[in-house]
Amino acid sequence: MNRNQFAVVGHPISHTMSPFIHERLFALSGQPGSYGILDISPDMLAEKAPELRTLDGFNITIPHKQAIIPFLDSLDEKAAFFHSVNTVKNQDGRFTGHTTDGVGFCRALEAAGVDLAGRTVIVGAGGVARVMAFEAAQKGGRVTIAARAHSLGAAQKLCADLNSKVPGAQSDCCLTDSICGEMDLLVNATPVGMYPNVAGCPVSEEIIRKSACVFDAVYNPNVTMLLNLAHKNGVRTVSGMSMLVWQAAAAHEIWYGAQFSTKDIELLCDDAVFEMKKTFGNLVLCGFMGSGKTTVGAQLAKLTGRSFVDLDRLIEQNAGLTVPDIFAQRGEAEFRRLEKDAVTICSQKSDLVVATGGGTLIDPASTAVLRENGVIILLDAGLNVIRERLKYDHSRPLLAGPNGNEAMERLYKERIPIYRNAADFIIPAEEHAERVAKKIQGILKKPLIRKR
Repeated sequence: MNRNQFAVVGHPISHTMSPFIHERLFALSGQPGSYGILDISPDMLAEKAPELRTLDGFNITIPHKQAIIPFLDSLDEKAAFFHSVNTVKNQDGRFTGHTTDGVGFCRALEAAGVDLAGRTVIVGAGGVARVMAFEAAQKGGRVTIAARAHSLGAAQKLCADLNSKVPGAQSDCCLTDSICGEMDLLVNATPVGMYPNVAGCPVSEEIIRKSACVFDAVYNPNVTMLLNLAHKNGVRTVSGMSMLVWQAAAAHEIWYGAQFSTKDIELLCDDAVFEMKKTFGNLVLCGFMGSGKTTVGAQLAKLTGRSFVDLDRLIEQNAGLTVPDIFAQRGEAEFRRLEKDAVTICSQKSDLVVATGGGTLIDPASTAVLRENGVIILLDAGLNVIRERLKYDHSRPLLAGPNGNEAMERLYKERIPIYRNAADFIIPAEEHAERVAKKIQGILKKPLIRKR
């Protein structure tokens, strides 16, 4: 049987999740196929177009969704309507352009039990916002397009298009800061909050509180600042990864008639989020004091090209005191508060190696925050090894005093089960730091295998 050739085309495209998702979809369907990445700059699209003819199909992402159209033989109804293509099928040498953005959006909401028949407020007036607005209007929903001042003209035009092209459509527009009233669904159709600018949020917390549900088209990170604030205020959420996977599944339906169950797609969404965090997010090292988190972390950062953050050093920098002095002058409770602040700072960034303190993951809230945008790796060293490593180390406040060895054993027995429960990966850590770091690097490169 021939192995079908597919790819994603865009620029820049180094952080795409498409190969992982599509290869898994091929596996689920039982259809043989390979899926690659073609990074093609706008000025090279015409030159590379003949190369695309060798593929059985491909996906198109920014900045080529409109630019690819002159190189196609035909468009399906929706692609022609939106003048946008994200999926191309090669059938007997003829290229047909499709768009699956709307299908992905609707199926993501349907899978989450969210109805588009109520009031939907969409932040943004670009191509993705246009697709979402038409889908909501066609399902009988009232649509508000919210935009920044510089995009208000585009929002007004989108509303005019909705009202003229969708029978019975009810739409209006406003400035983002002027969103008012209750809403059934708040949608972010802008890149605000996307990696690497993960601290951004498209609307205020006050606006979020007025929403029954929040959907964010941004999928990296999976839990954006917008979704974080929604969680904090008890508002239901749907993440962008669901839309990304459902629109990919729709491409496979177009290419060769595949069908996927909601359960399979939900599991793939979970795995794609984990793979994204493993590949592009933070690598969080945990373990008992003396397990080598700092030395291994520094080595791992070099091997993976990430930035290294030692949580204790970050706390010291923010407090203007050493860890022992914080314990002595302010007490452990104040140290833990400062530790939470440092955890929050790290969680709002990506592509870090973070060496946590021995007690960081004792707090379930800190563990949850670190997991939002990272995977947790336990450096597992035995108690005898820890004792040997800390034999001449008198800088550990929790081990100070004449009963330090007893305190160490007690803490070790208390904490190791917590680390093991929190960890996504457990790595033996009794060898030299460089060897341990290389083991971690090797495991991160392996295909995802997770227990269900």
